[in-house]
Amino acid sequence: MEEIRKLNENLPLLSRRVTRRQAISSVAKAAMGVAAAAVVGGGAYAAYVASQAATQASKTTTTTSSTATTSSGEQLKFGLVSFSLSDPAPAAWRDGWVASCNALGVQPLVFDYGFDASKALEAVRNYAASGVQAIWVQAPTNDIIPSIAQVAEENKVYVGWIWNYLPNQEPWTYGSGKYVLFNRDVDGIFDHRVPARAVFQYMKNEGKGNGKAFLISGRQGQILSNVRDYAVWYEWTKFYPDVDLRGFLYGQWSIEPAIDATNQMVAKHGNPDGCIGANDAISIGMARALDAFNVKVPTAGSDAQIPALKIMLEGKGFPIIVDAGFNLAYDGGASAAMFYDVVKGSWYPKDEERIQVCGMIGLAYDVEKTKALLGDLVTQFPYKWFSVQDYQDQVINKPPGPWNWKSMSIAKAEAEGITFDRTGGGAFGSTVYPVSQTPFGSTEKFNQLYKDQQNQTPSDYWGGRANNG
Repeated sequence: MEEIRKLNENLPLLSRRVTRRQAISSVAKAAMGVAAAAVVGGGAYAAYVASQAATQASKTTTTTSSTATTSSGEQLKFGLVSFSLSDPAPAAWRDGWVASCNALGVQPLVFDYGFDASKALEAVRNYAASGVQAIWVQAPTNDIIPSIAQVAEENKVYVGWIWNYLPNQEPWTYGSGKYVLFNRDVDGIFDHRVPARAVFQYMKNEGKGNGKAFLISGRQGQILSNVRDYAVWYEWTKFYPDVDLRGFLYGQWSIEPAIDATNQMVAKHGNPDGCIGANDAISIGMARALDAFNVKVPTAGSDAQIPALKIMLEGKGFPIIVDAGFNLAYDGGASAAMFYDVVKGSWYPKDEERIQVCGMIGLAYDVEKTKALLGDLVTQFPYKWFSVQDYQDQVINKPPGPWNWKSMSIAKAEAEGITFDRTGGGAFGSTVYPVSQTPFGSTEKFNQLYKDQQNQTPSDYWGGRANNG
């Protein structure tokens, strides 16, 4: 990890006065090193992505038949501004992005902004100045989203982001409506009722329906974090009001902050009977913190992060009892393919296709038992359900996954003479357009939920009914 930090620190923060040629050279050379070396998570998957990135880097000095170029003959470059790559979700997403870019002949540039949103905005500006054709941003905070859109408009570079959403500011409402392409994985209302229901119902089945449950939220200043809190609040107040729900510290979507928050809560409230994390990294942190006290309780998060799935397998479904979310590597790969098609002029999304949730899946050690635990949520939400063992065999153990990256792109499929398939083949890839899904059905209803949650705080949700951490 120290090597990754050094690489990221060396990625030049270009002055906006720097020349276009200097910007391209500086950012490309430094970010190529990040793409080749900053592969988090280890194992065969990481080794594969590292080798692919190294292969791509070796091609940058010459133009080959497999390299995607601009009209002037320059290789296409896509920038990824990533949330902390020390954590599994953004790292897995990055892995798919890099693998897809390499398959498409695009040079992938990666910048890790850690937890500092101001660095994310600066990286967007730097990439735009360097001449990239498209930029993807992970987990931008509310305050920088309008500025990201402004950079896109001013530099005529396509952008998209994942893991946040501002109500009444759909992609097509920014500036000309052309350059902000996608708002992806605004999934909170779908996936986060699943872990909440699973933990609450598990406690009830074990005779602890009035037991103590811990909740650790995601990140202050993000609507998505608020929406995931809302999903827990909905399940709690509507179906499990006797549960003694406590929190609500922020885990920063990450393992170590979640460990610290859990330790604080144990010191104040004692041991819980169940735990809900705003995502898998937080749920892993909660489980690790409690394990130090030799305490194991039903725990759940969401996002389908590989470390959480391994815990589920090793513990035969306990303490992490269910997972829900999306295929992170597929998501990154599909996002790169969509950018590629827009840049190549082969496709431009309809408005309803610009708000997306990718690859909705539910995972459990025992799928049928889990479906019984979740009840009507199984039929309400647009999930495909798989056993963790099947997912490991078909996705995790087959790096970079079972997807044909080239087939995800209309332009590349046509050039290669293969069949276009945005799912990349197999059962594990899909894209859902949430505006059309229950409980929404319209952009207005979808926006209303996010507008309601935009400025919420934990005290607004729980109204004194819960004991704050």
